[in-house]
Amino acid sequence: MKRLNPVQREFMEQLAAIQEFSVQSALCRNGDCSLQEQLYDVTADVILSVLEIFDGYARMTSGSLSIVCEKTGKPLKQNPSIELHDAAVNYLKGAE
Repeated sequence: MKRLNPVQREFMEQLAAIQEFSVQSALCRNGDCSLQEQLYDVTADVILSVLEIFDGYARMTSGSLSIVCEKTGKPLKQNPSIELHDAAVNYLKGAE
């Protein structure tokens, strides 16, 4: 694998931390729900946490990251301006 630049490395470390936190949180939750519900909960946690990185809520020393559509050149968070993690709650199961 090629060496990562500092921004790439920090992003990958953030992803690893999100995975660890989400798995450990899932293991501590009450086991009264089905496996399907547990998987929706864990995947929603991971997705929302990743979106929080792009919304600027993660503490990244390299600064904020953005997602830009290659075809249009427009940022995902603009026109209209949205918080990605807030908008995703309306679409993801387990994100109540």
